[in-house]
Amino acid sequence: MEEMDLFDYYESMVAKNILLAFKGTISQNILVGLGEMIKDKLMFDTRHYVVSKKVFSIFIELAQNIFYYSAEKINLGNTKAGSGILVIKECEKFYTISSGNKIENSKATEIVQNCEFINQLDKNKLKEFYKEKLNTPKELSQNGGGVGLIDIARKSGNKLNTKIIKINENYSFFVLSVNIIKEN
Repeated sequence: MEEMDLFDYYESMVAKNILLAFKGTISQNILVGLGEMIKDKLMFDTRHYVVSKKVFSIFIELAQNIFYYSAEKINLGNTKAGSGILVIKECEKFYTISSGNKIENSKATEIVQNCEFINQLDKNKLKEFYKEKLNTPKELSQNGGGVGLIDIARKSGNKLNTKIIKINENYSFFVLSVNIIKEN
């Protein structure tokens, strides 16, 4: 059995200013626990309270996207929960929140196109599109990701950065990252 050098892993995370990294199944209990950790880590500093709330909110949205839309599902009694990875990185002038999870190849293009469409909208158009999506009947918007992605773009004030890494003929790994600027 190959032994993992946990110290090297730790040092790498410190060097890259990783505040939080989680890989695994996103259950309701995990989501609540991670949310509490973020609150404890970020919200003690009242100078950055608004930014901390944005980081927390976007983190929760990305975690919920993994829970609902990851192609890698785990049975948790009465429900299935998605698996993936979530990372919060602190830089000098911004935070980066990233999520990653498996998706079916057939959905990859649609997800990226949806993010690209959202990225081309200005603040007012995002607000209009958000309201439009909220008023769309559930059966017409069942593919998901619509309102949540719009909300992430609105709260961050920045573009959605996407990356698709093909795993095999059936699945890809979808990475979504967004920056939240630290306000003075």
